[in-house]
Amino acid sequence: MFHVKLPGQDAIARQADEHLVTHRVKLPRKLVEHPIRQVAKRLSMALVVLVVTAFVVYADRGGYNDNADGSIDLLDAFYYATVTLSTTGYGDITPVSDAARLTNIFVITPLRVLFLIILVGTTLEALTERTREEWRLNRWRSTLRDHTVVVGFGTKGRSAIKTVCATGLRKEQVVVVDPSAKAIEAATADGFAGVIGDATRSEVLKRAEVYRARQIIIGHPTPVRSPGPEARPSRPGGPRSGHLRL
Repeated sequence: MFHVKLPGQDAIARQADEHLVTHRVKLPRKLVEHPIRQVAKRLSMALVVLVVTAFVVYADRGGYNDNADGSIDLLDAFYYATVTLSTTGYGDITPVSDAARLTNIFVITPLRVLFLIILVGTTLEALTERTREEWRLNRWRSTLRDHTVVVGFGTKGRSAIKTVCATGLRKEQVVVVDPSAKAIEAATADGFAGVIGDATRSEVLKRAEVYRARQIIIGHPTPVRSPGPEARPSRPGGPRSGHLRL
């Protein structure tokens, strides 16, 4: 007999209206900086690029022409750096000497590109996030061997994980399977890989790489069927330690 806790008794209990997601793999997320700190760091880098550009222009101020008064001071250098890096380019200050033009080609232009990359870094990061996640997932699948699959991340599942980890099993060697997205989020926050889905489905067990697992621990009252032919290992026997039901 299984004792199922009510939602108010278990922090990861399933809510009545909770949306259950079909099979999907989630890996533990790496620690990231606070968004405000990330923005502050990028703004600081952009400011450094602006200052460097301004001083490069000021160092060769004789090679530039200001349509207003013909001379370039420090304020003009910062103004030119700002409108150049932002690609505004009003044209009131222009490089006229060969040295200044070469500097714009080989120094100012790379600094402009760097400046724009820093400013649109958030967008670029969002575009590459999916690629990085796919790469992490493929690498995880290729290196996962002799791991432990835990079905259910409720009280019993967490207790079972704590027990096996106390024997020296690394967190990277534990894969949690649970139909609740909230439970898998809790598992990944603790450093475990997770598969969102119903463990009675062979495709869910296949995503947990069950055919490479050393053992399967069932801490969920839902019975788990044997994997279908498409999820079974090519070698006979399947998981070597069999099933442990809590």
